[in-house]
Amino acid sequence: MELAELKTQYKLPNHICFIIDGNGRWAKQHHLPRSQGHIKGANKLSKIYKMVREIGIKYVSIYAFSTDNWNRPKEEVDGLMKLFKRAVKEFYDKKKYSDCRIEFLGDLSKFDADIKQSAFDIMEKTKDNTAFHINLCLNYGGREDIVQAVNKLIASGKTQVTMEDISVNLYTHNCPDPDFIVRTSGEHRLSNFMPWQSTYAELYFPKVLWPDFSKKDLIEAIREYSSRDRRFGAIKE
Repeated sequence: MELAELKTQYKLPNHICFIIDGNGRWAKQHHLPRSQGHIKGANKLSKIYKMVREIGIKYVSIYAFSTDNWNRPKEEVDGLMKLFKRAVKEFYDKKKYSDCRIEFLGDLSKFDADIKQSAFDIMEKTKDNTAFHINLCLNYGGREDIVQAVNKLIASGKTQVTMEDISVNLYTHNCPDPDFIVRTSGEHRLSNFMPWQSTYAELYFPKVLWPDFSKKDLIEAIREYSSRDRRFGAIKE
């Protein structure tokens, strides 16, 4: 099946998220250092953006680096920082992203100045684009996101807040809540990813490791999403 055919044959999510898990295990299976797994996983991203867009999905979010990932060995974290620099540069250089809105969600203050500045420049440069929306979640934590939103509201003088107040102050305020969250590698948890926004999201946990996630796996994921009965608390008669 071609990806474009999914538009007419299946119900599609408006916003799909990927928790890209399994890079280290992929490297171990192939008797390679963990850094090679992360490189392989990073190379997968542009292919996923292309496939998701071809299907007709408008928003894609990638959980690439959590606030807890700083606890990994320094050598691994340093390697990831190099990959983030490369990813940011790719958004600058590739014409294929010229009509995309690109946002970096998370606390960017802990990154090197060049990563931060490039990320802010890209977000400013692409803020008016509407064809496709990419969120790359870096130093992102869902609980931390809620805390920073509440602190914004306190600083603005709020003494009581609504759910809408919190939603519009989250990092994700420029996109709808996720409809479908895919975590590769078979782990059955969200690991602090969008706890507020994912309240009604459909969850899917394929066993495939992220570097091996393919067109076939994406089609199977969309088929699974399309089979779900989303009621949002209501009863369908």
